[in-house]
Amino acid sequence: MIDLTELLADCDALGVRLIPAVDGGLIVEAPQSAATPDLLAHLKAHKSELLALLRPALAVQPQPRPTMKPTAKPVCRCGSMAWRDVPIHDGQSLRRDCAGCGRFIDFPVWHAKTTLRNEQ
Repeated sequence: MIDLTELLADCDALGVRLIPAVDGGLIVEAPQSAATPDLLAHLKAHKSELLALLRPALAVQPQPRPTMKPTAKPVCRCGSMAWRDVPIHDGQSLRRDCAGCGRFIDFPVWHAKTTLRNEQ
């Protein structure tokens, strides 16, 4: 019998993220080198137990979905014309990231105060 806490620790050490999906599935985000057939077989065999462990943590700290807004000119050097505002600091601040490449752009709101750089 495999210890699920060890399996989760191994996943963490390998850079594997396990995310409960809305439809009841398990999303596995992993570097290609870490996604071995053995690891995937363990994850598949213990999917329901892993979901039971992961879902309470998700309920304790719900993460709002980032919003995406298009603009008329590129907002990033990658050429993307859209960004995502991601809530941080328990929703008191917003971090603006490029929707194309994920690069940090700005902090339009910092501890509930709009910054001067929030012109977009």
